[in-house]
Amino acid sequence: MNFLETIFLFFALQAFVFSILFFLRKKGDRIANILLGVYILLFSYNIIYNILYWSKLLNSPQFIHLSFTNRIPWVSYGPILYLYLRRVIFKGKFRAIDALHFMPLLYVLINYSPYYFLSAHEKIEALKNGTVGHHVYFYTQHFIKIIIALMLFYCGQLFLSFNHIIKSFNSSRWLSWLSYSFCGYVLSFSSYFLLVYFNLLDEGSDYFIGFSMIFFTGLLFYFAFLQPQVFDGLSMDKVLPFKKYRKTGLTKDHSLELKIRLINLMEKDKPYLDSELRIVHLAKKLNLSRHHMSQVINQQFDLSFFDFINKYRVDNAKKMISKDNNLSMTEILYSSGFNNRVSFYKAFKKFTQMTPSEYKEKSF
Repeated sequence: MNFLETIFLFFALQAFVFSILFFLRKKGDRIANILLGVYILLFSYNIIYNILYWSKLLNSPQFIHLSFTNRIPWVSYGPILYLYLRRVIFKGKFRAIDALHFMPLLYVLINYSPYYFLSAHEKIEALKNGTVGHHVYFYTQHFIKIIIALMLFYCGQLFLSFNHIIKSFNSSRWLSWLSYSFCGYVLSFSSYFLLVYFNLLDEGSDYFIGFSMIFFTGLLFYFAFLQPQVFDGLSMDKVLPFKKYRKTGLTKDHSLELKIRLINLMEKDKPYLDSELRIVHLAKKLNLSRHHMSQVINQQFDLSFFDFINKYRVDNAKKMISKDNNLSMTEILYSSGFNNRVSFYKAFKKFTQMTPSEYKEKSF
């Protein structure tokens, strides 16, 4: 095992430890923790499998039973990450139809089961003679293309289904980086086999796939040890080593004081009811610069200005809906400070996970 493979092994063991910690983690959503733990464990195993392959140990009698088991994580990454993000974002329970996501995994387990149950000697002979295809139910030379297509499908699903919603979460950058790390892995995976196909790269030179995996585990290491709260929704703006407002001159104590003043202003004067309200107007009421006003809202409430204002507007709309069943939604949205139905429904769904009509039915 060379130096580079030793580095990969370090990250693999690190990922393994993290996966166990997520399995045992009681804080947060238990199901989400298990899904993320499985996802990390698969990465750990995949890295270890690659190390055995690079070091020529995979086909030795000690490790031969692991051969071709790398298919299992390949077909599992996408479904598990998809279900994890859906669980974190929507808090929904699993449905029977979700089992369809694991059909590729079931296919791999069934298709390769004859080979998996061979003895070590039989597996070594099959590899030497090139007869592995005789020990699977359905052998195809296009298997890798199918895997790549599956991975690309889930990459697309992550962004089509969640990208616009992720932005509304406090942990949005963690969820985004998690998605990007998977898609980065898919890109490196696809590029490797494409280069091999055109004879531009040797089949044993797939180190850069491993680099994409250790990037993910390194990122996880950073967050888990420096800011584990990110897994419970802490904004990434409070985690990253560079600070947007590092040199603004606004101290922590002063920022907290301004937070209290802002809350009092919002509750007493209700400036959010003005549909033309802008951050400069709010800053003027507290004798602040626009930049300092933005800093207080971002740091103390972990929200953008418009989300901060719309949250108050939604709360006001909720009170109006619960108080008077005869008011129309149009009356409610304009009375709460919104200036159109689209922004009202979008903000309401964002902060309540239901439409105004659904909330109304639930209230009465």
